[in-house]
Amino acid sequence: MDLSVLNGWYQSRLSASQASNLAPQTRTANEQAAAGVTPPWDVSSESASIEELRRGVLASGEFFDSKKSAFSDLKAPDDYKALFDLYVGLKTLSSLAEKAMDKTVSETDRKFINTRFAEGLAQLDSFYDSMKLDGLTLLKGKQLSSADSTVAISRGESVYVTGKVHSGDFDAEVASLTGDVQFTVSVKKNGLTQDIAINLADMGATTRSLDNVSAHINTALEGAGVMTRFSRVKLGTPDENNIIPGSDYGFKVSGISTEVVSFSAASGSPAIYLAGTSGLNDNAAGQVIKLTDLGAAAPTTAFSTRLEAAPDTSEVAIVGSEDDETRTKEEVNPLEIKSSATATDGSVFVVGTTSAALGGADIKGEHDMVLAKYDSTGKMVWSRVLGAAAEAGATSVAVDDSGNVVVAGIVEGGLGSTTDIGGKDSFVAKYNANGVEQWLSRFGGSGDDQPNAVTIAGDGTIYVAGKAASAFGGANHLGGASDGYLRAINSSGTTLSTTRIGGVGDESVSALTMASDGNLIVASQEDGVGVIRKFDTADLAAGPLWTQSLGDMGAGRIGDIAVDGSNIYIAGSAGGSFAPSAPITAHSGGDRDAVLIKLTDGAAATVDYTTFLGSDKDETANAITLDGSKVYLAGKTTGALPGQSLIGDRDAFAASFNAADGAFDWAVQLSGRSGISEATGVSVVAGGDSVLDAMGLPAGTLTYSDSRVVTDRTAARDGDHFYLSVNGGSRKKITIDADDTMRSLTFKINGALILDGTADVRRATNGDALRISPKEGSTIELFAGGDGRDLLKALGMAPGAIVKKVSALDKDGSADAPPLFAMDLPTLLELSDKDTSKTAFDAISHAMTIVQRSYRELTTPAALKNLLNEGPGKRGGTVPAYLSRQLANYSAGLERLGGSSSGGLY
Repeated sequence: MDLSVLNGWYQSRLSASQASNLAPQTRTANEQAAAGVTPPWDVSSESASIEELRRGVLASGEFFDSKKSAFSDLKAPDDYKALFDLYVGLKTLSSLAEKAMDKTVSETDRKFINTRFAEGLAQLDSFYDSMKLDGLTLLKGKQLSSADSTVAISRGESVYVTGKVHSGDFDAEVASLTGDVQFTVSVKKNGLTQDIAINLADMGATTRSLDNVSAHINTALEGAGVMTRFSRVKLGTPDENNIIPGSDYGFKVSGISTEVVSFSAASGSPAIYLAGTSGLNDNAAGQVIKLTDLGAAAPTTAFSTRLEAAPDTSEVAIVGSEDDETRTKEEVNPLEIKSSATATDGSVFVVGTTSAALGGADIKGEHDMVLAKYDSTGKMVWSRVLGAAAEAGATSVAVDDSGNVVVAGIVEGGLGSTTDIGGKDSFVAKYNANGVEQWLSRFGGSGDDQPNAVTIAGDGTIYVAGKAASAFGGANHLGGASDGYLRAINSSGTTLSTTRIGGVGDESVSALTMASDGNLIVASQEDGVGVIRKFDTADLAAGPLWTQSLGDMGAGRIGDIAVDGSNIYIAGSAGGSFAPSAPITAHSGGDRDAVLIKLTDGAAATVDYTTFLGSDKDETANAITLDGSKVYLAGKTTGALPGQSLIGDRDAFAASFNAADGAFDWAVQLSGRSGISEATGVSVVAGGDSVLDAMGLPAGTLTYSDSRVVTDRTAARDGDHFYLSVNGGSRKKITIDADDTMRSLTFKINGALILDGTADVRRATNGDALRISPKEGSTIELFAGGDGRDLLKALGMAPGAIVKKVSALDKDGSADAPPLFAMDLPTLLELSDKDTSKTAFDAISHAMTIVQRSYRELTTPAALKNLLNEGPGKRGGTVPAYLSRQLANYSAGLERLGGSSSGGLY
């Protein structure tokens, strides 16, 4: 007979007896209170069933409400009631996950259940943040030995690597460098600028390989006393043997921090840059395309590059694997580009909305604004997010002659120190040429507002326009669903005036631009009618200098507007009856055609021409740009434009027209991810197509590295903060300032930790990251900052506790912190399909188990805990007489049972 089970039972009885004999007088208030309390997981409790919980929460949406809970009037410690409420809330979440695991659930029901589940997770966050436990620490996430920021600030290197210049043998002649290749390297050093002319014709009969061209340039640089050097570099990703496969090569420019290097070409042809979105909805990504050879029958694509939000990654089992192997699964997060602008050196600025981290910067809310700068070769120079707590997105961008960038967009919820006015608010933010925010202005009324366009006057005044559903800025709401608005802001961010545009109908300003005389041209849609107005910038409130109605646009809209002298060009879309003037090219008969209208500015406006571009499907022109005698449009089409074929389901397009008479030159269609693409911005650079492209070099100043200031590079804003507590002590606030680096932030954290832990900068492969570590035997708890001001989220760190346990060799080591339990709840849970529902169910079930263990920690007698904590392996000391007697009695009983001729245990 195996007596191990019975022996275990005797041992447990012995432990209980010991505990009662050792400390019968030390029952705590918690232990006494537990005697009359039935927890909700007890089989004898009267808690609701899984089905009752599920039906109730699907109807009410209430997961956590301690005021209405069944435990609110319970005569028990607050810790008990908090744990009971938490358990029931988790059980309710679990009931939805269990239902979503059922493969018979319809997609409609699953979406509703998932929506309720997301609401429940938000309530869990709020409940957890407000929960105060005195007797223990309960973590929502994992217990860590150190906390590292996922956000890292890259260190600057004075190195620039071009894209592909040559493919083939490294010492072969580069075909693109065999013609007339002349350019200038300008180097600013000690306040002085040297212009160093490079002409490859000076190489004579020497083969123009990458090495020989580099040597030629370096000779010129050395002769000028410049330290910057060129070299050949192989392009690609090293394999497992650290060997780069393939035969693609480019140039590497190695500089020093004291030399500012820029490049320019003696001559060049125009190039246009398209910006927009590739893909749709959940698989959308930004796209930037450069077109050259604009004078040919069809342009050439010089480059096409994607701007993508960081994907979600997870480990999934490999089907058919015998060794439980897994693979990394990536799920795309959407990003959309809404507008673009170009600086004089060919740098391209794009703005839009991202749903996940970009350029290593995590976002705080569901969506955030994105601003990215590209050089003329298509390499991203830097990117920025706004740091909104809930929702933000950019709708328009403009660049002034000094390289300052102005972004207009929408924000909802918290944003730094700004005031949440109500609904969706408008914002305008100004950045310098290096992407450092100079100021931000948030404005609007109690209803929803949206800026659609922004432009910059020669004196630096910023004009932003859009639509508003309520009064603000001293301008009353005129009626209807929305009014158009026009706001003037000076270069320092001070509001100058706010003007309403429209009447009692539904109005919205779509576009605006500066007139050649310094006044303002404004395009709006008013109950479906396109209207162009000119305002005197000295007195916007005085009303327009002239107004020109374009007529009913037939479900179309105005997309953009541009000015050259007294010529005004408008791009958009319109139905077949739209006719500000007799069309040069008639409407193609589809739903809508892209349309180009030319006006002449004067005492009154006159319509010069109207022309359509379309197919038998649907087209829209979203953007327009001018270059001398040419007008370029960009937009989207679901058909085949003249000379083109539809590539996907919806293509982006660019088209060229003669500016004087509206004659059509060419169109090009471009597809995107899953056959969906749209161009939302277009700009032209007069000399953008030059020999610098053949060299892979950007026009303008070479940017080696980005700012190392945390608020520049992340979603953190000046004044964002978090709290920390050591060993259950008082919370200390850590606040970031506008000029803090990762290193200076560690000084503030170490000042709060004193000797109970350290914060330092950890060098990761992607830059400098923050690490917080406790000393041995200490617990550091991290708490999120206030709504919209959470620095932890901006740094990619989660609230929770960091614990470094006392070494087993240190018998006297102890910690002052209360007992700690971790629920290990993942940061991302959803019920989108059966697999994710199973993952959520398992995670929540585990968390419920941890809540029960936490309760047992509070209610188990201290003497028994001390006895159990001694564990095996203790040796020495005298056994008390009563224990010896009990052991002898138990042993005798076992002997009698062992000697029986028949077993009694089954």
